[in-house]
Amino acid sequence: MPPAPDTAMLLHAVERAPDGVIIVDQSGTIVYANRAMLGMSGYPDLEGRSVDELVPDSLRMHHEDLRREYDADPTQRPMGAGLDLTLRRADGRLVPVEISLSPFEHGGRFVITAVRDVSDRLEAQRRLSSAHEQLALIEERERIGRDLHDVVLQHLYGMGLTVQAIGVSADDQVAARLEEVVSDVDRIISEVRTIVFTLGSAGTQGALGQELADVVAQASRVLGFTPALRLEGPVDSVLTPEVRTEMIASMREALGNVARHAEATSANVMVAVDEGNVVMTVTDDGVGPPSDQRRLQAGHGLKNLNQRAAGFGGTCTLSARDGVSGAELRWTVPF
Repeated sequence: MPPAPDTAMLLHAVERAPDGVIIVDQSGTIVYANRAMLGMSGYPDLEGRSVDELVPDSLRMHHEDLRREYDADPTQRPMGAGLDLTLRRADGRLVPVEISLSPFEHGGRFVITAVRDVSDRLEAQRRLSSAHEQLALIEERERIGRDLHDVVLQHLYGMGLTVQAIGVSADDQVAARLEEVVSDVDRIISEVRTIVFTLGSAGTQGALGQELADVVAQASRVLGFTPALRLEGPVDSVLTPEVRTEMIASMREALGNVARHAEATSANVMVAVDEGNVVMTVTDDGVGPPSDQRRLQAGHGLKNLNQRAAGFGGTCTLSARDGVSGAELRWTVPF
């Protein structure tokens, strides 16, 4: 058998222990405190002090009663099981601790008290609890975001396209007023989508291709035909929520312009990643843009498209197609 540890070895082990250790006599006087206990309490020396000095001021008198009760029936047990215990440091700061008691006889009755600082553990538990609360909040936000996106925005899209359809057959004055209404609808859609992106995470956005296809399907009711849609490159992964919002609104605006002015029988929409830019191109086989630049700039539609792109350092151009009839709108924003 290995030799039993001597007193010096035991004292060295207690001194090196990570938890605080104090030995208290029957009067409540500390007769020994290890190095960890001194560091935890902030006292340079604890021997000769009353253990009650380590108890918060508000509990000190009650602690004296507890010591007498324990002295009448000393057992090895944790102190204050189920309670939040704190140690009062020399500077008055309170430290959350766990305490266990163990009585022994050595020419009198003493109590070995082991004290563990649980500040880090409680902070970790607090952070974990906060994380669970945040997760529940995010899930609720995503649910609200999905409802806004799938219900409210779709109704707004439909309203905007219906107004555009009425404007196709209206006189210039009424058409101008209807364009203002469409601009207001666009603004509301942008605000609602901003709320959606603020509430939830990327999951609330849904698939970009599906969202663009929804706009195309709704526009087909006004156009009388269904535009072709194509995506090239990792568009979904490079778009920020803000650019995505404005691009979808611009696409709807562009298709509305085709319905109002182009007299087209077909149209194509392509969204692509091209040398650090997201490029949306809308082409049609209609009459083409007016040659009069003043007339071209008079309407609200092209101004809105320019402003949406310029807000992100991009450009928007409308030109006649090379070699064939119709127009090409090119909406470009860097990412």
